[in-house]
Amino acid sequence: MRNIWIGSLLCLMAIGGLSCQKMLNVDSTRAVTEENMWKSKNDAWAGSFACYALLRAALANENAYWAYGEMRAGDFTVTKRGDLEALRRSELTANYTTMDSWRDWRRFYAAIAQCNLAIAKLPGIPALDNRYSVTEMQLDLAQVRYVRAFIYFYIVRIWGDVPLIRDPSDGTFTPVAREGWQKVLDFAAAEAQMAFDKLPWQYDGKSPESPGNYRGQGISHWRSILATKGAALTLLAHIAAWKKDYQTALNYINRITDNQTLNNYNFVTTANLVKSEGSPSTFRGRTDENIFQVDLNLDHAEISTTGQLEDWTLRAPDVPKKEAEIYVSKDSILNIYNEITDERGALFFADLGSINPMFYKVKQLSAALKNPTLRFFNSAIVIFRYEELILLRAECKARLGIASAVDDVNAVRSRRVLPNLANTITGPALLDWILQERRRELIGEGWHWFDLISFNKIPAYTKLSAEDVRNGAAYWPLSKSALSLNPALTQNNFWK
Repeated sequence: MRNIWIGSLLCLMAIGGLSCQKMLNVDSTRAVTEENMWKSKNDAWAGSFACYALLRAALANENAYWAYGEMRAGDFTVTKRGDLEALRRSELTANYTTMDSWRDWRRFYAAIAQCNLAIAKLPGIPALDNRYSVTEMQLDLAQVRYVRAFIYFYIVRIWGDVPLIRDPSDGTFTPVAREGWQKVLDFAAAEAQMAFDKLPWQYDGKSPESPGNYRGQGISHWRSILATKGAALTLLAHIAAWKKDYQTALNYINRITDNQTLNNYNFVTTANLVKSEGSPSTFRGRTDENIFQVDLNLDHAEISTTGQLEDWTLRAPDVPKKEAEIYVSKDSILNIYNEITDERGALFFADLGSINPMFYKVKQLSAALKNPTLRFFNSAIVIFRYEELILLRAECKARLGIASAVDDVNAVRSRRVLPNLANTITGPALLDWILQERRRELIGEGWHWFDLISFNKIPAYTKLSAEDVRNGAAYWPLSKSALSLNPALTQNNFWK
């Protein structure tokens, strides 16, 4: 696996240099000429897996996944770092190096550029290397389409309208204007549907889309870290829900739950959700409860000292620093977990008697690699998991007036030692319960800010007003470098 990632990086140097240099102003260092790439099965493997690698780089860079999805929502308090406090206050034009990085979408577009190139090149490889079958090519192509679709969905939620780039660069730079976010999501949905058609439910070697061991590995190796039919349907459901097409979203979710014997998705116990070592564990990853994750795994030599939430939330004695960068205050914990039987409050946090309790829900420290000055983090970035999907279904049903919405909420609550909600709770009151249940269950998983947008609750949780939101404050400003390099771009209204 490590060799595949190394190959992916070599591939990136070989094929990504020109387009990145022209479009994203990233210097190129070529290891292989473009003429000698995309000719063999190994090239296909490296080129397609590079898309996953670049997605991981974009999400892990400066803890971007949590910067975008958590910090603006207000649940986490900052100790001393000015950049994180500015982020928490939605002061997104503040002059910090990290803020410059979060404003800049070039890492996402580097991943998109790699996907565009792979989609163009993969279909030609079976004719050049008979070891690479058409079936395997179609599976790799479907994964790349899924990654590209996910990236577009993700950046639309951050910046709103974004450039829609579908083709590999020809070596010239043409300014590309921002496309309306609805059109971008329509494209992403079409891509996710195309990916669904050629993806397996599981990499168990039994499906016609993936016969035999994929790349020499069995199901336990690939579980939840590669695109599947379930991951594609989950993405389609989220795209539809973001567009407020709740019936379509519900239809996609029901296709997942109706095929549970094929995908094996299920609820996670609270013990496994917070388990800090070994499997099964949600944030150790590769479990039936996770639908799609970005792996950072000791077994594959992918662990890191940065790029994961633990880098901000842990302190002594777990890591060699006296103070964590962020924490959830005791008052907030009591407010969020305000039902006495809810077991998550006591299990998600440690040192509750201190001024700044530690967030322990996501805690995967590698005991295998100890260092007196460093600790290595081993947690996956869990993007989609089953509880989140069921709560999304509850939201869709509630908005459509379907009575069984409360049953989906209770399906999560009962597994966290909470009493069932009454069937008489409906309408806005039920939506409030769903938002709160998502907040309790998914805290620290990169959802709360986007939930505040979709539930229209930003003014209730932050200092931004309803007028600010109408003027575009929910979105991030474009970086100065993007605006200077591409004269066709315009800044988001609130940040002009």
